[in-house]
Amino acid sequence: MTSSAGPAQIAALNQLILRSIVDHAVVTISAEGLVTSWNEGAERILGWSEDEIVGQPADVFFTADDTEHGRAQEEMRLAIEHGRAEDVRWHLRKNGERFWGSGLMMPLLNETNVDGSAIRDPDKIDGFVKIFRDQTAEREAELRIARLQDRARLAMRRSGIVGVFDNDLKTGVIVADTTCARLHGVDAETAEGGASVDRFFAGIVAKDRAAARGALEAAAERGEDVDVIYRVKSSGAKPVWVQSQGSVQTDEDGRPEHLVGIVIDITEDREQIRMQEARLEFADKVRDIASQVEIAKLASRVIGETIHASRVGYGYVKDDGNTIVVEADWNAGDGQSIVGRHRFSDFGSFAPALQRGETVIIEDSETDTRIDSAERLRNIGVRAVVNLPLMERDKLKAILFVNSAEPRKWSEAEITFLGAMVDRTYAAIDRLRVAEERDILAEELAHRMKNILALAQVVVRQSLRGVEGLDAERSAIDTRLQALSAAQDVLTGGREKEADIRSVVASALAPHLPDGDRAEISGPFLQLQSQQVLGLTLALHELATNAAKYGALSNEVGRVRIDWSRDGDAFRFLWTEHGGPSVTASSSKGFGSKILQSAAGGYFDGRSTLHFQPDGVRFEIEGTIG
Repeated sequence: MTSSAGPAQIAALNQLILRSIVDHAVVTISAEGLVTSWNEGAERILGWSEDEIVGQPADVFFTADDTEHGRAQEEMRLAIEHGRAEDVRWHLRKNGERFWGSGLMMPLLNETNVDGSAIRDPDKIDGFVKIFRDQTAEREAELRIARLQDRARLAMRRSGIVGVFDNDLKTGVIVADTTCARLHGVDAETAEGGASVDRFFAGIVAKDRAAARGALEAAAERGEDVDVIYRVKSSGAKPVWVQSQGSVQTDEDGRPEHLVGIVIDITEDREQIRMQEARLEFADKVRDIASQVEIAKLASRVIGETIHASRVGYGYVKDDGNTIVVEADWNAGDGQSIVGRHRFSDFGSFAPALQRGETVIIEDSETDTRIDSAERLRNIGVRAVVNLPLMERDKLKAILFVNSAEPRKWSEAEITFLGAMVDRTYAAIDRLRVAEERDILAEELAHRMKNILALAQVVVRQSLRGVEGLDAERSAIDTRLQALSAAQDVLTGGREKEADIRSVVASALAPHLPDGDRAEISGPFLQLQSQQVLGLTLALHELATNAAKYGALSNEVGRVRIDWSRDGDAFRFLWTEHGGPSVTASSSKGFGSKILQSAAGGYFDGRSTLHFQPDGVRFEIEGTIG
């Protein structure tokens, strides 16, 4: 069983509802514009109690400017005319403080027709109800966000390297700012209104387009965020690198709807990485080059490929300071080589700057006042130039030049990179020059040493001529001097202070085993110091001579085995004979015995031993090798 509530009960219920609403101000206003009721929310927001405000005009909580323009009356008129009047503006509290209020005013109907005509009939309206809330904090937060967004957009526009985009994944239309449009070669006005995805993709270098499209498809199909790097087309020789990052926004059904993100011009970062890689590449490869021209070619290629120059070359400057002899150059594509002799004065007046050790930077030969003949430069495909001098004792010795076929603004990073490459190139060439000078000196010293040894042979022969009974001694001295000469040949043959142990062994055995078919030689590659070469050569000469006279090489079937090994710094050398006649130790200790039993091991900071075993001689060195 149900019963209808009477008017008193409804009024009480309405009052309870009004008192319960504390976050919103609920104010009733008479048709004349006077406040008739005021809830707790209105007291909390505006500051007046109900006793203070009832009977006061509603203008009291409007600003002076709104009061002057009759804003309260205008709201009442709009509420009668349209059934409601929305109101978002500044209001006043009791203490005069402003707050941002957002609300709604509606007419209070004294009776209602079925067709709703009472809303538009002023005679049937008892007053108005205004409901609003304090949104000052929200408005201030929105303003702060808006200011930050404006600053971010301004910073991005001014930077020229960061752009924004919104890709509608359902329609395939991208809305982008000026920077994003410029990077992809799209007209800025068109991009702001929306351009197709294909229009933006047309600006991506063909080789990188597949990776970019794959990232976009993953976003559209699976909702994956995008982070992809690619190159875009540019008017100059250098590529422009772009990093695109974006997040997917979904629709109400959770399906990918928009891809919103940024694009960043990361060309400068990529160039820095490439320049570092180029320096490492040059340092790694130049160590194996033994020609100044090849070093210059390597430097030219590495520089040209790294900074996308049209030509890079290296040339020596003659004593007149005006003539350069280009020995090597690198040219992009089918570019023209300029290897040969040139004069600085044929092109411009920048030679004095180079002679002072100053880098000459020309961004456009057609407008630079230091260029006297832009046509001559144009004829060899040059519009922009960097000339870097190589100085030696304050004198211009060489030039590293970099050319561009188009006008070009050389970046600070590029000039720094070129300076570093000049230093590395000069250091490599200087190292090679010093090595060549050292080799020439070593060769001259070796030549003189051989002359001294030859003179010593003559002196020995002349001194012992006519002396009876010393033929063997004379022959021994002669062959030992020849062995030392052979050791000198091994050392100077490679023009180094070191020699490979295998070549030392082969040289020492050559006079005794011209075919080498009776010797077994094995061991790893080892470099011996010069003193070790001399010591081992003398020992091998004594061993081979004795083997030929008394041991394994004195018959037709004997053989010699030579082995060496290395374990860390430990070194072991072994000579063993097989198949020869039985040998015994000599009762006398001559020069040869001293070399084999004591001196030879000393050259390796160790010891040497000689054993006369039944099946043949065994000689061993145990020491160290650096």
